[in-house]
Amino acid sequence: MTERLKNRILIIAAVAALSASCGITGSRGNGDDNYFSAFETFPGQVWEYSRPAEFRVDTLRDSVARGGTLLLSLRHTNGYEYSNLWLELSYPVNDSVVRADTFNIILADDFGHWRGHGIGPSLQVTDTLSRDFTLRRGMPMTLRHIMRTDSLANIEQAGLVFLPEQD
Repeated sequence: MTERLKNRILIIAAVAALSASCGITGSRGNGDDNYFSAFETFPGQVWEYSRPAEFRVDTLRDSVARGGTLLLSLRHTNGYEYSNLWLELSYPVNDSVVRADTFNIILADDFGHWRGHGIGPSLQVTDTLSRDFTLRRGMPMTLRHIMRTDSLANIEQAGLVFLPEQD
């Protein structure tokens, strides 16, 4: 990944996180692209297994956006007990097939240093889930943690960001 692309992803993730903290989801506002972002904030900074984050794609310009990059943006505190987070993303491929992808998101290195950046105890990590993702208007997506505990403390927010393919 080039440095320019990394910087672009970080800027978009930061803007998306700021938008999410204000309760905003959707497009960048100009309506001329297929950008999408949505975030779920977890009450008390606890992500319950029984309460997956649910997203519905409702702001695409086109009915289908192919070949974009799907990113995960996660905010956690420095009190998070683990160095990683296993996630399952479920979404329909067509009318009869639902796909469930699993991801191991690394939050800290072998020495316990957090990968995320932030101010104070809050850290944000952005990771690529797919580089060739197809998004459909109205498409539901469900994100759940699949760790070996029912409740994950110190997880503040999880979100999905779709960056359309650049022409």
